[in-house]
Amino acid sequence: HSPLWVAYPLHRAYEGEVKRVDNYDYDPTLPIDIQIRLNRSYGDYTRGHMLGSAERTASTHMNNQTFYVTNIAPQLRDGFNERGGAWNNLEYFVDNQVCADTLYVVTGAIYERFTESDGTTIEPRTTKNKNDGKQIGVPTAYYKALLRTRSGRTGKSVMECKASELKCAAFIIPHRSDVGHKPSVEDMISIKELERLTGVNFFANVPNAPESKAEAKDWGL
Repeated sequence: HSPLWVAYPLHRAYEGEVKRVDNYDYDPTLPIDIQIRLNRSYGDYTRGHMLGSAERTASTHMNNQTFYVTNIAPQLRDGFNERGGAWNNLEYFVDNQVCADTLYVVTGAIYERFTESDGTTIEPRTTKNKNDGKQIGVPTAYYKALLRTRSGRTGKSVMECKASELKCAAFIIPHRSDVGHKPSVEDMISIKELERLTGVNFFANVPNAPESKAEAKDWGL
């Protein structure tokens, strides 16, 4: 009852003056009976956006789509989703990677046992949804996979670019309270490593994406 991943482009063209609609609703492209109700937050977790509301403010329709339940997963509030939390800081970091060319992002969740780089293990868990009583899977970690041009101003589609013109990387954040944590080299892995971890084939239609590389200096780290 929670999304595995959401893929989307980020560009200034999607930003405007529309206010947050806060209309948590069913996704009209899927049967309602397989979706959950989210009028209120989950039991012990807040309603976390995969694609943020702030990234779609060019129209009310765009912003409303970010409140579909297919874009929402359980997230800790304190030290994670709120300002200054580890996930919130990663979202801010990604927003700063937006360029004249398009930044492509896949935001995803991991639900299996997750072992951090320091050896700490987060076990799978569930929470009871206040709205309909269903047990909801709670992610053990969240990630963002990123792809864009190096210069940010080629004016070309990423599918037309050479590997030397592109950069990509993934950032994984354990789903735990970690106030003040900012994206670091320890959080970064290559797209290939993320594919091995999740079983998902990222950026499949971009043949020259340098998926085996994740260079800290490319992302200002």
